[in-house]
Amino acid sequence: MDHPIMDKRLLSSILFLLTLSYSTVLAQTSEFSHLGNVSSRYAKDIQASNWSVGAETMDRDYTIYNNWKEYLGPLGIKKARLQAGWAKTEYQKGYYNFAWLDNIIYDMVGQGVEPWLNVSYGNPLYSGGTKLGAAMPKDSASIASFAAWAKLLAARYKEVVDEYEIWNEGIHSKKNTVDEYADLYIATAEAIRSVQPKARLLAMAIAGIHPELADGFLAEMQKRSKLHLVDQITYHPYRPNPDEVYEEVLELRAVVNRYDPRITIRQGENGAPSQYRNTKALRNYPWSETSQSKWALRRMLGDLGRDIETSYFSIVDLNYPDEINRKGTLESDTTKKVVKAKPVYYALQHLAAIFDNTLARVPNYAYTTSADSSLSCFAYQHKATGQQVITLWMDGNVPSDSEAYQTMDFSVSGGNFNETVWVDLRTGEVRKIPEENIQQKGTQYTFSNIPVYDSPVLIADKSLIPHSSSN
Repeated sequence: MDHPIMDKRLLSSILFLLTLSYSTVLAQTSEFSHLGNVSSRYAKDIQASNWSVGAETMDRDYTIYNNWKEYLGPLGIKKARLQAGWAKTEYQKGYYNFAWLDNIIYDMVGQGVEPWLNVSYGNPLYSGGTKLGAAMPKDSASIASFAAWAKLLAARYKEVVDEYEIWNEGIHSKKNTVDEYADLYIATAEAIRSVQPKARLLAMAIAGIHPELADGFLAEMQKRSKLHLVDQITYHPYRPNPDEVYEEVLELRAVVNRYDPRITIRQGENGAPSQYRNTKALRNYPWSETSQSKWALRRMLGDLGRDIETSYFSIVDLNYPDEINRKGTLESDTTKKVVKAKPVYYALQHLAAIFDNTLARVPNYAYTTSADSSLSCFAYQHKATGQQVITLWMDGNVPSDSEAYQTMDFSVSGGNFNETVWVDLRTGEVRKIPEENIQQKGTQYTFSNIPVYDSPVLIADKSLIPHSSSN
């Protein structure tokens, strides 16, 4: 988890910032009357959505649930990924203590958040360890003990947990072969299904994307007539520019479809730091709380626009043995207590409040733009009313610290808007687009002088944006 990656795009990002300072203008958003800010929604008040948040490493006490649980429900995200902790639970051979996990799972469920369990990491009583990249159980006795623990998990939590991800970044560690992972996966999957037949089983948690690894694993599962035990392939696509991964992601999807179109893919762990770090994923880059927020929104909405379930890593900064991993939405200190909610927390609140299961993506949405920069654009419509929301951001560079907008003209065919607003998803600002900036002919709309930058903004029907009134 959270594997190292070398950033090679620092120079291009610096050049981008220099270009911004000379060639862009600060959009006159004052001309767009301020209506208020996006209102947050509690998770239990949202039926379903595309979103998960990472709640990992509690099995190794790198973070303490009671220190940050009050922030979970108000975030508005509907699922949380956590590790189930074999070593923490089976503390003596044949003796299990689930009290620590009961406290977490049932409290999450009470807040309207569904946990999905990463069944992972070894147990020194048998084999393997609990450090990042530790080898998985390989001998038959250890595999049987691991599967027995997984069966107990499913039996205990089957009323509130539907999804189990088997191991974390196993094959890519180079300590485990495809055959060894398949041995562990099959034993564990069959143990879970024996007590929870409808459990969804997630495989691989690939460190990166690596379609070739999925190909090798699925070929082995097909050879053993066990493809029915795989419902999803999960992956962890750490890149400084979150929009640069999708060619490889679509290759992964194509590989999976060749084996069984029933199997889907999920982005299971991804996040950016809020400050410079020299270890682990996305290191050696001057990240800030601003660029972290932009990165998170671009990853989440880039996945939504391609119909991929997605998770942000993580809810809180994690106190690893060698450092504090600053990818959290909440800042923590050396005592593992929360210092503050970072800007990314509020950005994801805005995201969760708007994009839930009442919206459906509009495929092949036709648009033209005057922008001369690479642009991501996706559109969604309300399932009941047909009203629309469009997401826009400049996607060609690593997210910057600049808060300057460019303006562009933007035209769509097949639009459906009554009262149209502009939203900066990062800050939560909601502003009315003036009538003189909108030309409409039937379902064709042209919006002029729309502010855009390297963080998602929305053109939306006002009815789709929960917001407070401006004073």
